[in-house]
Amino acid sequence: MADLHHLQSLLDSEAKSLHVPGAAVGVFFDGADHVLTTGVTSVDAPAPVTGDTLFQIGSTTKTVTATAVMHLVERGRLDLDGRVRQYLPGFRLADVRAADELTIRHLLTHTGGFLGDIDDGESWDTSALADSIGAYDRLPQLFPPGALASYNNAGFRLLGRIVEVVCGEPYENAVRRIVLDPLGMSSSFFFPWEVATRSHAVGHAVREDGPQVAHTWGLFREGMPEGGLVSSVRDQLRYAAFHLGASGEEPVTAATRELMRAEHVRVGVPWTGIGLPWLLGEQAGVRLVTHGGNIGNLQLSTFVLVPERGFAVTTLTNSAPGKALGELVTDWCLEHLLDARPQTVRLALREPAPEYAGSYDAGQWTFEIDEELTARFVLRPELVAAGVEGMPDMPLALVEGCDDVTIATDPQRAVGRFLRDGAGEVAFLHLGGRAARRIR
Repeated sequence: MADLHHLQSLLDSEAKSLHVPGAAVGVFFDGADHVLTTGVTSVDAPAPVTGDTLFQIGSTTKTVTATAVMHLVERGRLDLDGRVRQYLPGFRLADVRAADELTIRHLLTHTGGFLGDIDDGESWDTSALADSIGAYDRLPQLFPPGALASYNNAGFRLLGRIVEVVCGEPYENAVRRIVLDPLGMSSSFFFPWEVATRSHAVGHAVREDGPQVAHTWGLFREGMPEGGLVSSVRDQLRYAAFHLGASGEEPVTAATRELMRAEHVRVGVPWTGIGLPWLLGEQAGVRLVTHGGNIGNLQLSTFVLVPERGFAVTTLTNSAPGKALGELVTDWCLEHLLDARPQTVRLALREPAPEYAGSYDAGQWTFEIDEELTARFVLRPELVAAGVEGMPDMPLALVEGCDDVTIATDPQRAVGRFLRDGAGEVAFLHLGGRAARRIR
């Protein structure tokens, strides 16, 4: 086994270079847990990050929600291919037919087809999920259910509400009873008042003079099923070990875990497929089962399983460059622990074409693409007011012979794709896993 002291050195140096104030890394390898940490929880009130420090894990929560859903499927209380209206008879979407056809499987695989990024409330009431779902009739239908995969936060909010109705209790209580308690995840919480009295990281915005504390929490109660869990790296290792195939039949059996990790929808870049709801990939012939998270570009995390090798790595961080840090940690582990070295392949590029220029609506933001294929992220004003951090402009380049795009300055892998309609016109930009509809 490679010396993890080298990984610790990488973590320390890259966190400092990338302006990540603090990070915790968990590695599960050869049946053992390894925890590495660096930096502080906050630059304003610095305390060392430890293996028990709580971070907002963002969308990794979706897999926890899915685990609760599959627990109910195993017990016959939900049908994976059952219609949503079977469980929520009054459910409505803007498209009446889509609302009637929508299934649990569509939600788990990001193929619901309706707008998936919404920000509609700041509630901590027990009715928060029901109130949010009640307004889904205003969400535009981008394509029919099952027609196309597009990353959909709103779908997991809907799953959370279904869990509430079927279990007859709040989502958070059901998930604790079904998932967290059986796995011994006693350092995982949903509510800020549970986190406040424990060691926890706060998010940071990176400015010219360095990281600055962002005085905002993250998601409110309606967003819990899609990204609201706050957890320690030790708890994340417990969770990883279970989904790798650790013994035990609770909360779901080994057969169901294998089903969740299997490909249910074939997709293009940046993933190869989607499970229930794991995001699937591959590196140097090694199959990756992943699901990281991002809370307001302030706390970012990566979470990667390699089931065939009994391996997992997760990186929890408290600033936007934490995504890059997590990727560096993951690549180091895959290369030095699993001999899966990242392959550097420079894609053949072609000249920009004006037919791709335009505005593409992703819900909470718009991709503005100019004729040189620079992608500018334009956040909705209410998100800016709420303290959500924007993203830098992304220079894209077209890959030779197709509508795929890569990063112009580092064309090693395709990161997105322009999608055409039946008439051959550019209709969507699939970037970051989301199908953004062209509006101009």
